Amino acid sequence: MSELSTEALVCTTPRYELHCLRRRSLALTAAPTGYTIRCILHGCMRLSVSGEVVELHAGMTALLNPVARHTLRSKQGSVEMVTVHLHPGLIADMAARLRLTRIGQEFTFRDRVVADPHLAALCTSAREELRRRGIGHEVVLDALVDHILVHLFRHHLMVRRNLDLEFSRFGFVDRRLRRAIEFIHAHYDEDVRLKDMARAAFLSAFHFARLFKRLVGMTPHAYLMGVRLEKAARLLVTTDLSMLEISHCVGYASQSHFTKAFKAWTGLTPREYRQASLKPLLAPLPQGEE
Repeated sequence: MSELSTEALVCTTPRYELHCLRRRSLALTAAPTGYTIRCILHGCMRLSVSGEVVELHAGMTALLNPVARHTLRSKQGSVEMVTVHLHPGLIADMAARLRLTRIGQEFTFRDRVVADPHLAALCTSAREELRRRGIGHEVVLDALVDHILVHLFRHHLMVRRNLDLEFSRFGFVDRRLRRAIEFIHAHYDEDVRLKDMARAAFLSAFHFARLFKRLVGMTPHAYLMGVRLEKAARLLVTTDLSMLEISHCVGYASQSHFTKAFKAWTGLTPREYRQASLKPLLAPLPQGEE
């Protein structure tokens, strides 16, 4: 390929998000509250999650459970990646349609990294549909995401029994943390302190912080940051609010702090993310770069 281009494509819906990125270099650290698929279409990236480091080559896909904090960094040369964020409610709805729902169960990925040509082909089709944005592309993307979901249930998701889990509109949560999780989602735009979250769970700040980290895998404030950034992504696509207004709407006092956190989370600045949701961002890379 004699000439590559940078590209950013974003589609955000209440059920899922699709991101297609092609960059000279890419680095991000995220812990989305939903299920995440990251499929490498070109180049190589290094995935770090839970102390494990894995190299992802073209055709490989990372399957990440909710709130799995991970870091991705591209190696030499450009990289192209399709990311699919699936809301936990979408997983639950599909499980019900497939008659797989039972009380006291959750769905988790069997493997963290897979080489699945069919899944990669579906992600490639989603990218092409985002590029074209022709008549009815929303219908086609919905169908592709449903196809991805069924494929995941057939080959990559397993059921785990956990009687402490309850399903809420924010996904599967431990019943001991449900009130705190709901509090975070209701007050993410405020100056939320640890003691406020702990009070919602009827625990001391010390015991709440330890329990939250043990059950969720991250600190309460890290979870809060993720909620804020996901809300910001939705506002960038669905409103005309300025970057400053959005930063304040999601609880950031500083726009520069918000911009830095958002780019580290998504790989795009807030302005790039908004533009990518409207049309492709294209710019030629230097001749011969791979």
